[in-house]
Amino acid sequence: MLDEEKLSHSHIPNRLPHREEELKKIRYALEMGSGPLLVYGRTGVGKTAASRLAARLVADSTGTPFAYVNCSFSPRTASRVLSEIIRQLSDGMPDRGISFQDRLSLLGTMVADLDGEVGVILDEVQDLTRGGEELVYSLLRLHENGQAPSLNRLVVIYREETRPQFLAESSTLSFFTLKLRFRPYSQEQLVDILRARAQEALRPDAFSDDALREIARLTASYQEGNARYALSLLRAAALLAESEGSRVLDVEHVRRAEEGAEVSTVDLSILGSLDLHDQLILLAVARLHSRLGERWVTMGVLKEEYRVIAEGYGIPVFKHTAIWRRVKDLGALGILEIRRSGKGMRGQTTLISLRAPPEELSEIVEGILNRKVGKWPIRTPL
Repeated sequence: MLDEEKLSHSHIPNRLPHREEELKKIRYALEMGSGPLLVYGRTGVGKTAASRLAARLVADSTGTPFAYVNCSFSPRTASRVLSEIIRQLSDGMPDRGISFQDRLSLLGTMVADLDGEVGVILDEVQDLTRGGEELVYSLLRLHENGQAPSLNRLVVIYREETRPQFLAESSTLSFFTLKLRFRPYSQEQLVDILRARAQEALRPDAFSDDALREIARLTASYQEGNARYALSLLRAAALLAESEGSRVLDVEHVRRAEEGAEVSTVDLSILGSLDLHDQLILLAVARLHSRLGERWVTMGVLKEEYRVIAEGYGIPVFKHTAIWRRVKDLGALGILEIRRSGKGMRGQTTLISLRAPPEELSEIVEGILNRKVGKWPIRTPL
């Protein structure tokens, strides 16, 4: 391993194999300020990377400032997202005591001062818990009060599996001059992506082509072409090979890493940015894995463990629908694996597994929760 960061989810490379056309379209729209863009597709298809790389290239060539906010990360409310946009485009602002409309007016003034030469990227808008529709509508109509020009370098990104209803309505879609769908990568395309990233992150000749092809096969077969998962698996296999003193990453390292026994296929650095209840759910899965010694847990068992942990921290418990929605989101992020039960189990139920060592994840999440809300248990569950 030469540079592990090059395999992280946050790294935006200078070249995106098989996304050249999408990158070209987004960059042109941002350079020309030709109107709001709507970018969508499944998890791990390059939406974020292409949008952020396009913004970086435009900023470098024109000096246009851009704000990027991932709405999946806590806190997930419209007012706080708007505050983060303003913070990135200015010297900051008070975090409390300012209404949503006041923040919107402040942003309008900033856009006017910059003659509209400013860009905003809203990523994962489907995960906004409150005010997502109002926020997107407000940004699309920022010019209607006559005090600011149109925000024509606005990029709205959403995950196709969980499209917000308001982004399916013609009244909203009519605002977007470019609607760009990213299709899942094929197995051969994944090989090219893995090879390009391995050349950045690993020593020359430290990986076999067969290993990259095995990662691509597993990803195309079981993860719907999710390049984010493919890169996480490459990182896990490389770390495993390195820990054993191997000179070359081979197929066996990939298969053992994919089984999840030795090395996490998850970028654990993202755990601190997740919502509080996402963290509670992950802690529940991790504790169940450690206590039961089984790879899969049922949704019913997970809900009960989540309830005990949440009540122990003195946090109100979510109901089934909200828990299931968050489990699916964590699955889309590649942290959880979800499948339906098969033979050997009575009836049909949802089975959930963690794509990270449970003890390591528990330690990280417990540390985060202790800082957020205090050490567990704060209050004995009823």
